[in-house]
Amino acid sequence: MKPPSLRFIYLISSLLIIVSLSCTTLTRLSSEPEESLPASPFVEPSGEMPGADTPLPEIPSPTPEEVDTSPEATPPPAETVPPAEPGPCAEEVCILDGYFLLKRPISPDGRNTIVYTDRFGSYRSATRNALRGVYFLNSSGTPVLASADGEVVVAGDDSQMPYGPRLNMYGNLVILKHDLSALSQPLFTLYAHLSQVSVEVGETVTAGDEVGLVGMSGDVSGSILLFEVRLGENHPTAARNPELWLEPLSDDTGQLQGAFAGRVVDSNGKLLKISNIVVERLAGSGLPAIDQLYLKTYSENSLMGLDPWEENFAAGDLPAGEYQISFYYEGDLQQRVVEVQRGRLTLVIFELNK
Repeated sequence: MKPPSLRFIYLISSLLIIVSLSCTTLTRLSSEPEESLPASPFVEPSGEMPGADTPLPEIPSPTPEEVDTSPEATPPPAETVPPAEPGPCAEEVCILDGYFLLKRPISPDGRNTIVYTDRFGSYRSATRNALRGVYFLNSSGTPVLASADGEVVVAGDDSQMPYGPRLNMYGNLVILKHDLSALSQPLFTLYAHLSQVSVEVGETVTAGDEVGLVGMSGDVSGSILLFEVRLGENHPTAARNPELWLEPLSDDTGQLQGAFAGRVVDSNGKLLKISNIVVERLAGSGLPAIDQLYLKTYSENSLMGLDPWEENFAAGDLPAGEYQISFYYEGDLQQRVVEVQRGRLTLVIFELNK
């Protein structure tokens, strides 16, 4: 047998040395402890953010005993507040929905516009009383219509019973009682100076039904309808301004008109009488007024400051837009610009400190 060569022996020896070194290295690595990972560069070992003066506070979770579950600690659910009934406001000017609950007592075939030369509350020397309604100038025989559903409580004349300040003032008349859902008290409407009464006491009528015909009975000198509104009771002291209760008419462009009611009081809340109130419908800055009307506060104290508006002057059937109200009181000019909106009521309050 031929002995192995020296080259073969040298190769085997080298392989044995390499294997021995590898085993020694593995044994040493397995016996050394694992190194810790380096700390995050964004959080210091103390738990502080870099640059912070103090550690972030730890917020403990409340224990069940610390949680207040009493009914007082739980806020009640929000209540649904019903809309308030229209009425006086605490601001200088308020725009309200109004109580335009009544239809015109004259059909569109007649003249259903109010005669504004004699307004509600104006003093009439012929009767020596304030006017407690509004007039509709029409020919005799023009149908007079119920302004709302209701019951006939008076049908006849006032020769025996004074339904106003005195006998024979209204002539032939009809009075209706209305129980309207929007009101908490009854409303009465009066139709006077009729040439004919078309209904009887106790009869039920629907808005638009004929209740009589225009005439000139009673204390008038021409053919005309007197229309009154009374709130709460059928008595002349319960009269309210019909301009604030009748449905507004449309203007020349077909747009619904609005109304305003005013109150003038002193610093103690006492209602004041003003003899000349100028109301101008404004066209814009620097432009002349489109129209003017002249008002007075109601002439009798008993008609002023009554609910729901507590007003002492008013005007209805006004085209929507801006209006300037002006008057003098003890030498000082009082002015205010208000907005009238379609189908709504603007309430304006003048509180004078003198």
